[in-house]
Amino acid sequence: MNLKDNVMKNLIVKYLILASLVISAGCGEDFLEVENKNALTDGSFYATQNDFLLALNSCYSALADRGMYGLQFHLNNGTWEDRVLFETTNRDYLAVMNAGSGENSQTWQAMYFGLYRTSQLVRKLNEVPEITGFTQETRTLYEAQARALRAMYYFYLVTFYHSPVYYDENSVPVNFEENYSNGDPIQFWDQLETDLEFAIPNLPGKSEYSPEDLGRVTTGGASALLGKAMLYKYYHYHVQNGTEGSDEAREDLETARDAFLDVMNGGEYALVEVLAPKTRKDYLMALLSNTSFVDLPSENNLYDSENNIESVWEVQYSDVLIQPGWLPGWQWSGSLNTQYFSPHSNSYKNHEVHPDWFYACDTVGVPGGFDRDPRAYASCYITGDTMHIDPDNAYYKQFNPFINTKRIASSRGLNYPDQPSVAFGMKKYYFPVYDVPGTASPNNDPTNRRVIRYADVLLMYAEVMFLLGDDGTGLAALNQVRARVDMPSAPALTREAIMHERDIELAFECHRWNDLVRWSFDPAWGINWEEILGEGIFIVGKHEYYPIPVSEINVNNGALKQNPGW
Repeated sequence: MNLKDNVMKNLIVKYLILASLVISAGCGEDFLEVENKNALTDGSFYATQNDFLLALNSCYSALADRGMYGLQFHLNNGTWEDRVLFETTNRDYLAVMNAGSGENSQTWQAMYFGLYRTSQLVRKLNEVPEITGFTQETRTLYEAQARALRAMYYFYLVTFYHSPVYYDENSVPVNFEENYSNGDPIQFWDQLETDLEFAIPNLPGKSEYSPEDLGRVTTGGASALLGKAMLYKYYHYHVQNGTEGSDEAREDLETARDAFLDVMNGGEYALVEVLAPKTRKDYLMALLSNTSFVDLPSENNLYDSENNIESVWEVQYSDVLIQPGWLPGWQWSGSLNTQYFSPHSNSYKNHEVHPDWFYACDTVGVPGGFDRDPRAYASCYITGDTMHIDPDNAYYKQFNPFINTKRIASSRGLNYPDQPSVAFGMKKYYFPVYDVPGTASPNNDPTNRRVIRYADVLLMYAEVMFLLGDDGTGLAALNQVRARVDMPSAPALTREAIMHERDIELAFECHRWNDLVRWSFDPAWGINWEEILGEGIFIVGKHEYYPIPVSEINVNNGALKQNPGW
């Protein structure tokens, strides 16, 4: 059983553990005097190596929760960016997000599920005495995975919420009546770096894992996260605090550079290259393999998809029905993304590509068979595109914007003259359209979500080198991404080149909102929110961070303070 099934089918463990902790904390003294041998408690659970494995698997599942990649990560970050249109303007315009919104509280909850489980596991790994057959080597491997995952949760907590509640294995909440206050952002940045410095040398490489452990975090994944975190820290911490010119800021960027180089020189990852004879279909299948749930054929080649050579960190899903379960829907082990955003006839079709993005794709120097950058056609559906690879599938038919979208751009007067499609549909993650008879499709989307892929590593490395003073390797990394699709090399490494390449290469993978936010802290990047989103939508000093859920402020009796502007 690989991680894709193992984590999902054992998801119930997370609720058993949490429920048992709540129950044991709320019981009176008389009850505690009698041992209930059938009860699962914090004290009795961590008794075997398998207990620790189940606990470790539950640490992975928070990223897959509906509060994160199961839905809300795309519903929030994907909707707010300028390249995506939502069917109603109130969500496009950030009006739905507030301190009491369910979308916000679900994200908070998912992140603290992850932080609690990882911190508890790290504590127990160092606290529980020797268990027969549970070697120190295996303990260290489990701890390395838990700490790499915790670093990911810290990263999202500090970049989404700025100063939420902080704790680690030495301060795991045990008193549910205690009032918790805001952490200091530097606590998150420092501890995630410490966690990753432990994880990186103690994690296997991608090729060193057995097939049964496919999808577990690797040394390359942890290194990529370290690089990403230190790059984001430069903006979220140093620029905001006026220390971007300090020795510490430079050291953080150098740490990012070295971490990315470890990934780039490690021999485990590469771009999925377009194979000869480089037909139009080869370009599209090579690119789409990074967001598909099945391997993709061209006329002469087959392109591996999930957990392929370009995937550095990937959240695992499947369409196996589980009983019982909630990830993110009842009895599902998949996500809700196809239900919300795909061209499936039964989906909500909430997202549509803004025509501005299509026309931002270069038209000069494009490879044969294309009238603009091939990534334009791999990222969005246009009229006449075939939506599946299997002739026997119901979606082996042409994309029709009158059926497969809600024509949002057209209704708002945003279309261009002679536009090749009345509406541009979301193609990344939704090609082929998931529709399998006998499953819960489109509800139970099995498509893995790529958190970090190698193209992103190359582009983040280029950005770090720009900030440090490029020695030529940053420009080479950026141009490697362009060369994959045979687009002309950028002549110089500039802010404009970095912003454009991230915009086009990573389109609709939910990076752009976070890119715009971090760049906006530094005036040199020229982020003008009114030009990007429109007048009065983004409020500087407020919308850079999510609001802390009002329910959390209330339960902590005001000790936890709200973020500015909310």
